Amino acid sequence: MSAAPERVRRRSQHPTLVNVACPSCRVGLKADSKWCPSCNFTGGDTMAMFSDAPPPLLPILDAMGLWNESDLKKIEAARDGLHRRFPQFQWRICTVSLPPDTQLPLFGFWLLNACPLHEKETSEDRAWTLLLLIDVASGKAAAVPGYAAESCLADDDWQKSLASMGSRWASGNTADAVVEFFKSSRSHLDESWKRNGSRRANK
Repeated sequence: MSAAPERVRRRSQHPTLVNVACPSCRVGLKADSKWCPSCNFTGGDTMAMFSDAPPPLLPILDAMGLWNESDLKKIEAARDGLHRRFPQFQWRICTVSLPPDTQLPLFGFWLLNACPLHEKETSEDRAWTLLLLIDVASGKAAAVPGYAAESCLADDDWQKSLASMGSRWASGNTADAVVEFFKSSRSHLDESWKRNGSRRANK
């Protein structure tokens, strides 16, 4: 769901446009929807839900101190490899501990729109961001795309990438779980590009 007035485009390969999901009720929406006809959610609603001033959205914002230096290097290597394959995407990872009634996708949507840009990050980068948000307290995770990235994969595909984390996370290998998320995301993005990229490039 777009929270900005116009879409940013980049001259690099990206998957086809698909429907997106409402951050609040998860009902499918058309790309560039300004509000959800099912629950009436708009992007501005989260500003009233979460009133704190968030920090810059760093590439890895491990607020819960979940990973050691070795873990971080493993995650960064997997992220950088995926970025080389799909350079328009900006991958961000954030660990939090939230109250039980917090809707993780809504909180992530708020972070993408409320966090100030960090050094060398541009508004275009933020639009192409995919935030992997992990609630350490509940063990749940959400994949939250920026408004330019949100229509590149269906919500179901992001959910499958999140599901790929399950077994490694349950066994305590949390860094490996994030690596699995990146591997699965690459697979889904590759498939989307194979289906639609060459056709779109020839237009």
